[in-house]
Amino acid sequence: MQVVRFSDLAAKEVINFGTGRCLGTFADCDMRIDPDTGKILEVILAGRSGLLAMFFNQVPVHVIPWEAIMRIGLDAIIISLEGEKKS
Repeated sequence: MQVVRFSDLAAKEVINFGTGRCLGTFADCDMRIDPDTGKILEVILAGRSGLLAMFFNQVPVHVIPWEAIMRIGLDAIIISLEGEKKS
C-alpha cells in the first residue's frame, strides 16, 4: 500500500468514468468518516460552477461513496457513478 498525502490528492480532478465529466477538484471536498471505525464513507465534492451559478450562489454538490472511487492516478481521480447523486 502506498501512502498518499492529502495535499497530493487536492490538485487532482475528479472524473466520472461513466460520463467523462469532470466534477471538480479534490481540494474542494469534505469527507464523512465513520467515528467508530475511522473509515471514509463519502466524499462530498463542491463541483464546478458556471458563470451564472456564481451570481446565484448555486454551486453543485456531489456526494460520492468511497466505494465509487475506482482509481487514483497521477492527474485525476476516476470514480464510477451511474446517476450522479447531488445534494
